[in-house]
Amino acid sequence: MNLLRKRLLIAATVAGLSLGTAAVAGPWGGHGRMGDGDCPMMGGDGPSGGKSQRMAMMQQRHAEQMELLEARLKLTANQTAAWKAFTAAQDAHHATMMKMRQERRDQDATALAHFEEQTQALEQNLTSMKAMTKAAGDLYAALDPTQKKVMDDFFTTRPMHRMMRGGPEPAPAQTPAQ
Repeated sequence: MNLLRKRLLIAATVAGLSLGTAAVAGPWGGHGRMGDGDCPMMGGDGPSGGKSQRMAMMQQRHAEQMELLEARLKLTANQTAAWKAFTAAQDAHHATMMKMRQERRDQDATALAHFEEQTQALEQNLTSMKAMTKAAGDLYAALDPTQKKVMDDFFTTRPMHRMMRGGPEPAPAQTPAQ
C-alpha cells in the first residue's frame, strides 16, 4: 500500500473515530446533542447565521482549496479525467457525510439504537473514504514526481492537518539579527 493511501486511510479512521467520540460524549456536556445549542462551531444556530450558512462556508472553502490544488498541480489534458474523478469522489463523500448527519440529527433513539447508528455511520464513512482513496490513488498514479510532491505537501503539511495528526507546529520564521 503506498504512502498516500495509508495516510488517507489513517485520516479517515481518525475522522470516523473523532465523530464517534464526539457523538457519544455530547450528552455529558450538559448541552444535549452537539449542534442543538447556540454554538456555531458545533453546528448550532448561534449568531453566525445557522447551520446552513456554516455548511455553505465550509463547502466554499473546500472548493477554493481544490481550485488551489488544481492550479498548483498544473494538470495536463491526460490527467484531467483522474482529477475530475477525484473531486467527484470527494463531493460524494461530503454529501454522504452531510446526509448521515442530517438523518442522525432528527433521531430520538434509545442508547442501543444510538450505538447502532454510530456503527452504521462509521461503516458508511469507511466505504465512502475507500472510494475517495481509490480515486486519489488513480490521480496520484497519473501525476509526475513534481506533481506528486505538490499533492503530498498539500495534504500533509497544512497546519490543520499537522495539528490533527499531533505533529509539531511549524517554527516561526526567523528574522535575521541586525
